[in-house]
Amino acid sequence: MDKLPVLQKLASTKGSLAKIFKAISDPPTTSLQRLKGGIINNDALLGLTTGGLPTFIDVGNSFGAPAIVEDNLIYQLVQNGKRVVMMGDDTWLQLFPHHFEKSYPFPSFNVKDLHTVDNGCIDHLLPSLYEEDWDVLIAHFLGVDHAGHIFGVDSTPMIEKLEQYNGVLENIIEVLESQSGPGGLHENTFLLVMGDHGQTLNGDHGGGTAEEVETSIFAMSLKKTPSSLPPELNGSFCEPHLDSSEILDKEKMCINSIQQLDFAVTISAMLGIPFPFGRQ
Repeated sequence: MDKLPVLQKLASTKGSLAKIFKAISDPPTTSLQRLKGGIINNDALLGLTTGGLPTFIDVGNSFGAPAIVEDNLIYQLVQNGKRVVMMGDDTWLQLFPHHFEKSYPFPSFNVKDLHTVDNGCIDHLLPSLYEEDWDVLIAHFLGVDHAGHIFGVDSTPMIEKLEQYNGVLENIIEVLESQSGPGGLHENTFLLVMGDHGQTLNGDHGGGTAEEVETSIFAMSLKKTPSSLPPELNGSFCEPHLDSSEILDKEKMCINSIQQLDFAVTISAMLGIPFPFGRQ
């Protein structure tokens, strides 16, 4: 997260409605299983959206993934009248072929391509923030994953990608905050920025090491509330924040750990829709 200072600064600001969570996934940590069990990489998308445990059998389907037929978060969103717009990794359309109000898929199979999916997201994401034709907007960037696979997590291309994302996030947050006042388009918007899995130093993922299963979720409410969460209800572990020179030395960043399998039911509860059946 030290290469995304905009998120760190928001999460460290006193009275902020932004938090950073450590998200822990279950192996295998490929994207299909994470989406099926949860919402983003094939494995990540499986785990994130259904709330069910991914399996190593699912890994074989990570290339040319079949549509998800079990109950899942995306299905429940659509069934309950939520308009879902998706842009980015075309795996989403393989998993959810008839669910999106609008979609802007881009080919994700070429691991040497760091830019096609990301540039497609950037082209459509900011204009979409001024539209009123969606309730849930999903933008799946892929450049960091590919940069890790090809060049490693400490490589120059990886750093450049993260710096690009930081700039994109700054623009997104500026738009959201500018329209978050009473009656504004984003008065009730809730922003999530997350990874579906981690990576080893050489960019691999799929196993169960801490490097592979631990990632982050940044959550920020644009809705103004009268007060922050009472201390007795806040179970965060707070520690001095030392990652970014842009943040005052005395400020602290509070981090909770959550299980990625709980993502689908948590979002369902927030939106007032039924939980996916596998997590009931």
